[in-house]
Amino acid sequence: MSKSDVEDVVDVIESHDEDDADDARNDFLNNGFGTHWVAEIEGEITAISGYRQVPETYGSGWVSWTYVLENHCGKGIGKRLFKFVLEEAIEAGAQKLFIKVSNYTDEFGNNIYQTATSMYESFGFECEIVSKDFYDVGEDQLIYSKNLLPKLDGEIEVEKEKEKPAIRFADVYEIAETDGAYSFSWEVIDKSFFQKRSFSVDDLYVGLQAVKERGGRIVFLTFLSNLPLIHSPLASAGFKFVGQLEDYYEPGVHELHFVHRLDGK
Repeated sequence: MSKSDVEDVVDVIESHDEDDADDARNDFLNNGFGTHWVAEIEGEITAISGYRQVPETYGSGWVSWTYVLENHCGKGIGKRLFKFVLEEAIEAGAQKLFIKVSNYTDEFGNNIYQTATSMYESFGFECEIVSKDFYDVGEDQLIYSKNLLPKLDGEIEVEKEKEKPAIRFADVYEIAETDGAYSFSWEVIDKSFFQKRSFSVDDLYVGLQAVKERGGRIVFLTFLSNLPLIHSPLASAGFKFVGQLEDYYEPGVHELHFVHRLDGK
């Protein structure tokens, strides 16, 4: 993909979802279009797919905009392009790829992402986490993943050392592409021996109150798995464990997902 392809790619996405098209335009303009590829038929861009590497991880990446122009669907174009993307990711040293999928159904009861989900499953992607009511009430987020370099038989999983840094609460923000789902931003810093730990249940209550005041309905948080001091405050504030993305940061260091509902459900 090149800069001159951006508007044509946006048109491909817009043939399915106007909101995604706007988000994709901003994404490409702000974050570039490296590790993204297009398919063309007689000079016309008919499909887009790619991934973005996760900074400061051991080869993790997120599959991004993957769409086929509506009048070219069902011809195998998307599957061929996606296969190429996986091959390029492996060549670039990616260890594991993740995909966020919605289970949204239209007014006729059709799951509009089922075809895409089935394609991902055909390539060996498996669902690791289901976050209920993530995008909206009744619309969940499913996170699929695939190990591009599977573990060898008999390979021993490394036990990672627990870390106890100071974690400072910074702000709350509404998660993009959701209706009323929020998260908190944190600053993780190296802690001196006499420095007070600042991650507390009081911090969490402050964040939850701020979300309530903004009309939020649910809060999702993620943390590294080797931070033992997070669990007691999270439990005391009413957060529930959703699941984990294995080896997200590096082998043996997972991404833990938590949720707190503000709607009483």
